Amino acid sequence: MKRYRIAALFIIGLAYVGVNAQETYFGKNKVRYKDFEWSYIQTRHFDIHFYEEAYPTAKFAATVLESSYVEVSKELNYKIQRRVPVFLYNSHNDFQQTNILPSLIGEGTGGFTEVFKNRVVTPFNGSYEDFRHVLHHELTHAMTFDLLYGNAFSALVSRRRLFQMPLWLAEGFAEYSSRHGWDAASDMWVRDATINGYLLPPMYLNGYNAYREGQALVKYIADKYGEKKLADIFRKGKIYLSINKALKKSIGIDQEKLWEEFSREMKRRYWPEIALRQEAEEIGTKLTKARKDGSYFNEKPVFSPEGDKIAMFTDGSDFTEIVLISADDGKILDRLVKSSRNGDLESLHAYVSGISFSPDGTKLVFVAKSHGKESLFFYDLLRNRVYKKKRFDFYNLLSPAWSPDGEKIAFSALKENERDIFVYYPQTDQLDRLMNDRYDDVDPSWYPESDRILFTSDRPHPQSEVVTGEEHEYVTAGAFMPGDFVYGWYNLNEIDLSNREVTAVDVGAGPNTVPTVSPDGSKIAFISGRSGIDNIYVAYTDSDRVYPVTNILSGIDYVSWSPDGKKLAFEAFNQGAFDVFILDEIVPVGDNGTLTPTAFAQGDNSLFTFDQSEESVDSALADVEDEPGEQPMLASLDPDENLSDDQAAASGDQQPFDSTMATPVSTEADSSQTADGKEDDEVITESGIYDEEYVHVSDGRSGDPLDPFMFDVEGDSSDVRKTVVVEEPPSFDSIAPPSSSGDYNIQQYKVKFTPDYVGGGFGYDTFFGLRGQTVFLFSDYLGNHQILVATDLVNTIDQSNVLGYYVNSKRRINYGVGLFHSKNFYLDPADNLFSDRFYGFQVFTSRPFSIFDRLELTASQFFIDREHHEADDTLSNRSSKVTTAEFSYVTDNIIWGLTGPLNGRRAKVTIGSGLNLFDSRDVEFYSAEFDFRQYWHFGGLYSLAFRASGGASNGRTPKLYFLGGTTNWIGNTTLDAKVYEVENLYFADVVTPLRGIDYYSLAGDRYGLINIEFRYPMIDYFAMRFPLALTISRVGGAIFLDMGSAWEGSNFKAGTTHGGLPADSTLGGRGSEKRLLDLKTGFGFGMRANLGFILLRYDIAWSTDFYSVSDKPTFYFSMGADF
Repeated sequence: MKRYRIAALFIIGLAYVGVNAQETYFGKNKVRYKDFEWSYIQTRHFDIHFYEEAYPTAKFAATVLESSYVEVSKELNYKIQRRVPVFLYNSHNDFQQTNILPSLIGEGTGGFTEVFKNRVVTPFNGSYEDFRHVLHHELTHAMTFDLLYGNAFSALVSRRRLFQMPLWLAEGFAEYSSRHGWDAASDMWVRDATINGYLLPPMYLNGYNAYREGQALVKYIADKYGEKKLADIFRKGKIYLSINKALKKSIGIDQEKLWEEFSREMKRRYWPEIALRQEAEEIGTKLTKARKDGSYFNEKPVFSPEGDKIAMFTDGSDFTEIVLISADDGKILDRLVKSSRNGDLESLHAYVSGISFSPDGTKLVFVAKSHGKESLFFYDLLRNRVYKKKRFDFYNLLSPAWSPDGEKIAFSALKENERDIFVYYPQTDQLDRLMNDRYDDVDPSWYPESDRILFTSDRPHPQSEVVTGEEHEYVTAGAFMPGDFVYGWYNLNEIDLSNREVTAVDVGAGPNTVPTVSPDGSKIAFISGRSGIDNIYVAYTDSDRVYPVTNILSGIDYVSWSPDGKKLAFEAFNQGAFDVFILDEIVPVGDNGTLTPTAFAQGDNSLFTFDQSEESVDSALADVEDEPGEQPMLASLDPDENLSDDQAAASGDQQPFDSTMATPVSTEADSSQTADGKEDDEVITESGIYDEEYVHVSDGRSGDPLDPFMFDVEGDSSDVRKTVVVEEPPSFDSIAPPSSSGDYNIQQYKVKFTPDYVGGGFGYDTFFGLRGQTVFLFSDYLGNHQILVATDLVNTIDQSNVLGYYVNSKRRINYGVGLFHSKNFYLDPADNLFSDRFYGFQVFTSRPFSIFDRLELTASQFFIDREHHEADDTLSNRSSKVTTAEFSYVTDNIIWGLTGPLNGRRAKVTIGSGLNLFDSRDVEFYSAEFDFRQYWHFGGLYSLAFRASGGASNGRTPKLYFLGGTTNWIGNTTLDAKVYEVENLYFADVVTPLRGIDYYSLAGDRYGLINIEFRYPMIDYFAMRFPLALTISRVGGAIFLDMGSAWEGSNFKAGTTHGGLPADSTLGGRGSEKRLLDLKTGFGFGMRANLGFILLRYDIAWSTDFYSVSDKPTFYFSMGADF
């Protein structure tokens, strides 16, 4: 369904209430490329939904969710009070088709949690570690939403809904919990932001910044003030409805003071790194100019076989594209393909995939999403065109690599919930799957003989080996163990195509990823994070020699060899963006092949150092006092005992711990003795009773895999450390546990409607008396079925306004039906009072071909009863029955700016009719309209917009088009009696903008309109203190020219001469000067401001006939986005 589906429900109901409908509606599509038949399993807290062959994935998710729940429950000191529905998609492509979120989902979205129904939605991409992280991250959102807002009803009526949790806290805490405090990726980002000066105050954090810096802020609070303060901040926010008040009450400082302390501590931590490492520009030749040229992602560089060119991805033109650049200076030589323009090439997977040249350098192969399917695209560089597209029936094709013999393409792909390496033979169309296991296998690279492939995998590897007891197991601090499955620690492996034997490649401690074999096969370049920063290392294939060749401050994400083996192209994170560099000299760096590890790599994960005195924290907290009526911090986890909207919440004293798996716990009371005579760790609940639920194996940050779960039980003087398992609420006891074999009872999903939105109000006026309004929006948990009911009730039903709509978007063809009734009163220009009772029904459907284009069909039956309330015999009542139908084709691939479209194209062609099915002889017409819009982006906020539209209508009562004014103009409008005729009030179109010309001043059954508008940044920042405190940033400006006309039949005369002579007259003199006649023109300039919750426009326009200009301009104050 289209991404504006919910809004469209309201629009449909109001579309025919009058000629006030001024805008053409476009929008991209959410395409259902496949039907999903859902089932679900239940754990104690979760209903986990899945489809097709994803039952094993659902079982894995059950383990992760339940174990992560205990961790988050301890961090928040809270137990959820309602079950959490979880929806798992088999791939990101399937995930993008979900209707749970009506808007389009980008490639960078790894999952989401919907606040009202607390639904967790996430895809599986082949990496179990990514999957674990996202599940934990989204569960954290679900639990904080439950803590803050309660169930759906309380979220609607409670004052706590007024608390707007800042993004840095929401995402920061989710990352803090799911990343177990801190991780290398966030360390890289905050280090780069601190050194390069783009660390932002929390008040201004948004987008990706909110995740990484938010995690750092949350970690800083936990390290300095204690982790229990995190839960306290959430509870204080629910009480005081302000993050500043919550921080002040909890830790004694507001956001501004927090930023001051935090930024100082980050400088203290990261500035010393400058002396230990180098910027990417210091060690290599920079080929791209991220940020300066408008790009942020310049990725996956690969040398051509000649070595003089590099192919890479870039987003410098707003759309992700593949370009060829010079390997010497980075000059763009050719732009090959762009994504996000049509359904054939919806996306290029630039974040995670790569590009490969054929051995002769005449062709490229890359992966793209085409009409919802993953495909290999073969591009002919000599003819500049895609010459072959191979579509596969599996997911997540990544990183194609052309073999040196030119006969094979290796790539990784997700099939049957396993991501493995595949080899495709283009000449024979043969496909081989090289392995079939649950390990994550990616990044294939060929050896020169084309008989072996080097790749990255999280399968067991000697470099991940540690001793656990008498036997060796493949377990590390970075690998996680649900049951007997080890995953999450990546290293290098190779596979022999002749026998499919996989061999571990020993290149030292990891994680080691993105390997690439040198052209002569003697060396391997790869990315390793062993020092805490991702750097390039080189290993020799004929010896155990391994050494780093870079030591940069930020991090490197991708590397490839030059054809002569003397250079490396790499992609590095650089000042908040990604740039491409050339490493001209491949020489060892560091101390005897070892780089100085970061504080994070050395195990120093604290973002606060008590280098002055712990008294500073004590003094800060000394000012924090409980407000009157607040209860002290309690040990109980029961929110019903400790929480209310007017009371502070509980927080326990337990330390944070990590979780990744769950195994049954023995209920035997006795315990064996260890060699030193001490008892084994006991497993208890908070009430001291053994529980057969979940015990968690951590990533063992301190060396002991169970250490993060251990703490001294209050009042227990023994040396036995206890693993606490949170008791489950009684309401969850009815859920049957899995069988002894670990299997769950699989149930079929059934449609059940629950509210998405409930709103209303009431009022009193002297005309209608008491009246009330309500809006109800219901949907099922998958969002495939929606019901809207809206009412505006007055003293009698026939005076009330009611509409109800049902929309079904389960399959590719979407459809809906609706009923509506309204009663409207009008005063015509002669002050005659009349009313229209307007009611009927609609049926509508749409069929998207891709994200960008679709067909629409709408059929409506309208009944209009007009009643005059004046004692005037010349005015007679009338009833009309009108049947209409519209058939439209819509295409839209635009990129949005701050106040309107910035780049791309959109168009709509519509054929409509008013049919005479009841022989009412009232309204009968046929019409055709088009609307074409093109946008050019020149960089920054500079763009040019062009629009051409037109329409024509025929029939016994042709449809009229009114031109003039601007959309959503806030001002007085003078209408003549013609506008109030039934045919015009409900079936005419108002076409805007035609600025400089009054509303409705042009009317006819034909129209044409051209708009040209140059948009530019006008005011970067404006602040006023008196008489009104007002701050506005990024105000845009516009210079425009509008030209249009409306006319009857063929009665159109574009221009004339001043003296009445024909426009093409060759007579000289003053009387022969040309001017426009029926073609009206306006020009002017304006300002636009995006205030976040509303878009405001202010335009000043003059009319002209190109002979003279109007003496006074027309001023337009309006709302809404630019055309």
